[in-house]
Amino acid sequence: MMNTFSNTAAASRYRQTEVLTTSGVQLIVLLYDSAIQAIELASDGIARRHQPDKARFLGRAVGIVSELSSVLDFERGGEIAKSLYRLYDYMLSEITQANLRNDARRLDGPLRCLKEMRGAWHQVAQQQDQPALGMMNEKC
Repeated sequence: MMNTFSNTAAASRYRQTEVLTTSGVQLIVLLYDSAIQAIELASDGIARRHQPDKARFLGRAVGIVSELSSVLDFERGGEIAKSLYRLYDYMLSEITQANLRNDARRLDGPLRCLKEMRGAWHQVAQQQDQPALGMMNEKC
């Protein structure tokens, strides 16, 4: 039986391989997944009054949302990029308020937004995969 460290190391290696072999759109879906998970874990940390978990997972969520915001291309993205920027700014503000006030309810809005956006990006990723699946079926 593997010990916890080995399981964690194996999961980390798997995740690293997944990220390195993923398309740009799929990578965005993974980022949303990670942000959603971080917010859910932070909310749990707040509910349990466990400061280290709250801080770690809110920090992770802020890092991911900040990164998503920082890579927006306003020239090519136009109004969509501007809207996403405002949405990410709202999420960061609510995450900060949740942290300052120890109020997990402040995470509900960002969590809803992230789940909605993750669903949309997941659909885009699936549409991109469809031609590749069709080619594989023709060759098999």
